Order: sequence, then C-alpha cells, then structure tokens
Amino acid sequence: MGKINANNYVDYQERAKEFSPGDVVVPFGVWDAQGGRVTAVWPAIGMADVEFSSGNRRFPVEDLQRISPSGNADPPTTDSAPGGQPTVQVPGGPSASKVARAFSKKSIYWAAKNRQYKMTRPELDSGSPCCPKCGSDHQLGRAIYKRRDGSSERLLGCKNCLFLIKEQDIVNVGGA
Repeated sequence: MGKINANNYVDYQERAKEFSPGDVVVPFGVWDAQGGRVTAVWPAIGMADVEFSSGNRRFPVEDLQRISPSGNADPPTTDSAPGGQPTVQVPGGPSASKVARAFSKKSIYWAAKNRQYKMTRPELDSGSPCCPKCGSDHQLGRAIYKRRDGSSERLLGCKNCLFLIKEQDIVNVGGA
C-alpha cells in the first residue's frame, strides 16, 4: 500500500499521482485476473475510477494495486509524510496572504446582530465609511431611497457595487 512513515500516515494525494487513465489495476485481495482499467483519477480526494467487466467503480487509491505491462504487481513508490503533506495545490486556492487579507478590516464590517456595522480606525479618522464589498478604495456616498408620502429614506451607498446601508446602522459613525 505504499511506503508508510513512522507515524503510519499515507499521503493519498501523492499516491494518486502514480495512477493515470489506462493503467491496469486490481483491488488488494483480488486475483490479478480480475483486474480493471483506470478511467479517471481524482488526486484531490485520493480516488480513482476503475472499469471492470461488470461496470465502473470508484476506489480509494490506497486500495488499488497497479499491474505492470508484463503482468507483475507494480508496488507504489510514494513516501508519505505526517498529515498528508505534501498536498496537491489547488489553483487559485487559499494562501496565507489571501487569508490574512480576507481577515484584515479595511472598511466598515459587520459587527453585531441586525446588520449593525462598525467603522475601522482609518474611517473614523477621515469621518467617511467605505464599502465593505469593494474595500477602502470606494467611499460610501449619500443616497436617497423610496420617496413615499413625502418622506425619504436617507442611505449611504457605493457607486461601484450599489451596496446600501442606513447611517444609523453604523454604530460608531458619530465617533463613539
């Protein structure tokens, strides 16, 4: 089932890299005459689809044994690390800098129930809130919404994404 390190962890993503469509495989514990052909490999989840005479089935890669063209068992060569490292990188996936940027507060942020927001320190210093969707590049401007019976709802809005908020929903807008 591949090399297992001292902590008995198997890196299934790394093990999945050994398989490719067209490989002949058998599940461990099955005769090699009952083998099938790999039709798809899913490295992110450590699975492979195998076509047998009875149909296609999905197997964890750690349950599969490759058969070489000469008909002999082809043992795995992966060397696993604790916790499944190294892992296959997902394009566009999270990185440390993306996560840090996501959690840094650049503009008003949702801080209490009933959609109550707070302004960040730079916004308090400037006295003008920014859009929580677009960030500190887009300040919220005055907007009027729904004129009914001679009265208007006064709002703050982003001209870029049309985010709207009532000024009284920003709890520290008066510098409190």
